[in-house]
Amino acid sequence: MISQAELQAGRDRVIEELEKPFPILNICDVMDWIYFTFKKEAYSESYDWETQKLKEFSQNFGVFLYEKPREDYFPQLGILEAEERGYRGVILSDLS
Repeated sequence: MISQAELQAGRDRVIEELEKPFPILNICDVMDWIYFTFKKEAYSESYDWETQKLKEFSQNFGVFLYEKPREDYFPQLGILEAEERGYRGVILSDLS
């Protein structure tokens, strides 16, 4: 079980990163931000709810979600892809 303090720490990392010119976000911190912001227990909601909130977060903050399985996961490529597509930042997610 993740505590509210741990969720808040992840949320705070996201806020700090979003203040940078090109934020590079960790998917776990973003999910902490989502759960903390919507006052939910971590992992208490459905996959569909999480997916919708992640989509809303990405759209609201103009960041690209880069998700790949470990064998295809290259963070620098995710950053480059986000920049090439005109996003203001990226969320990095290793699916493994």
